[in-house]
Amino acid sequence: MSVAEQDSRGMPEPPIEDWGDGPAAYAPGERPTTPGDRTPPQDMAAEQSVLGAMLISKDAIADVTEVIRGVDFYRPSHETIHDAIIDLYGRGEPVDMVTVAAELQRRGELQRIGGAPYLHTVSANVPIAANAGYYAEIVREKAMLRRLVDAGTKIVQIGYAGEGQVDDIVDQAQAEVYKITDKRATEDFAPLSDIMDGVLDEIEAISNREAGLYGVPTGFADLDDLTNGLHSGQMIIVAARPAMGKALALDTPLPTPSGWTTMGEVRVGDQLYDAQGHPTTVVAATEVLVDRPCYEVEFSDGSRIVADAQHQWLTETRAVRKSTWAAGHDYYRMRNQRIFPAVVTTEEMAATVRIGAEGRASHAVLNTGALTGPDLDLDVPPYALGAWLGDGHSASARITCETPEIPMRLEGDCDLVVEHHGGMLYSIKLPPDEWNVLTGVCVECGDRAGKRVLCGGCYADHGSFQALLRKIGVLNNKHIPGNYLRGSERQRRDLLAGLMDTDGTVVKGVGSCQFAVTSQRLADDVYELIVSLGYKCGRATKRVQGRSEETSTCYILNFSTTEDVFRLHRKHQLHKEERPGTTSRIGRRYVTAVRRIESVPVRCVQVDNDDHLYLAGEAMIPTHNSTLALDLCRAASIHNNLTSVFFSLEMTRSEITMRLLSAEAKVPLNHIRNGNMNDDDWAKLARKMGEVSSAPMFIDDSPNMTMMEIRAKARRLKQRHDLKLIVIDYMQLMSSGKKVESRQLEVSEFSRQIKLLAKELELPIIALSQLNRGPEQRGDKRPMMSDLRESGSLEQDADMVILLHRDDVYEKESTRPGEADLIVAKHRNGPTRDITVAFQGHYSRFVDMAH
Repeated sequence: MSVAEQDSRGMPEPPIEDWGDGPAAYAPGERPTTPGDRTPPQDMAAEQSVLGAMLISKDAIADVTEVIRGVDFYRPSHETIHDAIIDLYGRGEPVDMVTVAAELQRRGELQRIGGAPYLHTVSANVPIAANAGYYAEIVREKAMLRRLVDAGTKIVQIGYAGEGQVDDIVDQAQAEVYKITDKRATEDFAPLSDIMDGVLDEIEAISNREAGLYGVPTGFADLDDLTNGLHSGQMIIVAARPAMGKALALDTPLPTPSGWTTMGEVRVGDQLYDAQGHPTTVVAATEVLVDRPCYEVEFSDGSRIVADAQHQWLTETRAVRKSTWAAGHDYYRMRNQRIFPAVVTTEEMAATVRIGAEGRASHAVLNTGALTGPDLDLDVPPYALGAWLGDGHSASARITCETPEIPMRLEGDCDLVVEHHGGMLYSIKLPPDEWNVLTGVCVECGDRAGKRVLCGGCYADHGSFQALLRKIGVLNNKHIPGNYLRGSERQRRDLLAGLMDTDGTVVKGVGSCQFAVTSQRLADDVYELIVSLGYKCGRATKRVQGRSEETSTCYILNFSTTEDVFRLHRKHQLHKEERPGTTSRIGRRYVTAVRRIESVPVRCVQVDNDDHLYLAGEAMIPTHNSTLALDLCRAASIHNNLTSVFFSLEMTRSEITMRLLSAEAKVPLNHIRNGNMNDDDWAKLARKMGEVSSAPMFIDDSPNMTMMEIRAKARRLKQRHDLKLIVIDYMQLMSSGKKVESRQLEVSEFSRQIKLLAKELELPIIALSQLNRGPEQRGDKRPMMSDLRESGSLEQDADMVILLHRDDVYEKESTRPGEADLIVAKHRNGPTRDITVAFQGHYSRFVDMAH
């Protein structure tokens, strides 16, 4: 068999003349078991035509990129060729038979796809390269049909297996079908005229609710005078600190590495935890804010958090969860299919908290990772403390055990001595003969004849296991000391294992873990221990027959996990058999209600991590902490009729359009969003509607966009609409779609590619960026070019760097309220200068001071 008949997975492929619907065709990596087996849907001629067109025309590559991915090809060797072409195109290198052959040769895959002659074969068989998009549609349709066949097979298997709850089985089947309908092309740029009707409907629905210049003008006279407009080929960085003003109630508990604080008490420099459980520093905090619309957000585990209307949450919607399950929680598949949580405000959550006729929860917040902490020098081994708290006698070092396995673990794992006193009664001691005891003062404590010597006082303090229990404050007062709750993850898992081995059970048929105790303080401590390990924990109570009223209430904690929490063999085995197989359902809290409440004083903080997340509430729920660029697009498209495109990786297209309408019509944005539009507001909106709607401005809010997609879409807009300006909001949300050594290298590559794209398309590109916390640490809070976050290449590659500074954000009694400085820190083609503009926050816009 010739090399040309080998596919990219090393499997033999049929000759080209046998491709089609005959028995010779087969799915990648498979062969039919009998000649009568059906061949999956495919069209080899269309696949060859797509690849041939891409080899002939770079415009065809842009068209094809929007329609199909490499996995859509039936023949694996075609996928290999496609990926090589895309990689070359993404690097800005020429694409033809010679360069693709060289790239495949470098990868060691040239002979596996049939050699260089096969590349010439596919390019020679192209009917018309201009029809590449149509050929790609054929390939995509065949790929979807193959996925439909595959999904149907999986659904049949799921149905026959019948394992689990029927609702779960139906949900899995729905997820398989939903995966087929995932169309990347639907997340694309759209003109304002297409967006306007939907946004108007949304605004109306909210209101009806019950409750000489030769460059591209910027719209700022002084800035235009300085720069003569934005010129073709320029890369302009506009940078600022992330905005503040998303707030939580002052009494909201916040976990810290040393214990707890509250939103009202936390200060700049304090440490909280991020969503992965790592310490993160507070770099900014607002004054107390009053008279804000407030909501109470309730979660499926019963926890509640009070936040203002604009507080942000990183949530998964039901559609995203279905896609995530369909992708099997594979990170790279999720990224390629754009399956990611989104940032929403409390107010937006309130409007979409339930969906569908059955009223299912729409939003979910992922659980935190286990809190990290140092290995502490603890007086009592954590497992031993957990076992004693669960089944120990409150006033002594005795413990009641129904099985000798726990005493064996105390001796083997904790290096303790356990004496059996008959029945189920045991006593815990320190290793024997470790020291002799002297009476009197502690002047002779030391070493005598090879044995440790203690005085009576020292012995009473730490010379016995009971003394150690007294020393850490739990004797006659069962609870978990604070340092045990902030120890290392290993120490906390040992502590939980001791508690669960003694007082824990496995709920049969469900697989969840349950801990029950009549001490409210101990129940609260165990709850904190459980959530500190990244588990969602529910709480309940029931009446029991206790010795006193205080002990007549049983506190029950329930949590589910795929990890081992028991050491006791029989409980460990039962949990292993009953527990869930994945965290797809137990790894998140669902938002069950968002209720409007009376306004309470609130406050917000800003933390030093890239996700802008910190943990809040006793349940440790992750919670979250770009107007100028939109003004530049307004100036170009609405006021000067120049085509612009706004690639937003942060805001939705509806939100952007609302901001545009607010800025142009001078209608307060909060009136639009809160449904407080009066007749005068509607009249203003109507006068500007036609002007905004007809503006040649495009908005693309595709999440997790890659530079490759931005380049392909920009080229098409340049060809079809004479594109004049690109805005990317913002750099730190972009993804390369590949594994990289560091985030700095990834951002550096973005910077280089943006500059090259600006030169290729002969237009200016404005890239928004965030600044690090450098300005917060300076007395005047003014940003500097060195504050650009994540990469020094942004400063190096940019033709112009504009830093945004508002004095009244930091100084409540500022002498310049409502003013903002555009600090032109770098200007390759002219002087630098500070330009003062007016910030009209209620209209979500910046304007010239003269206005």
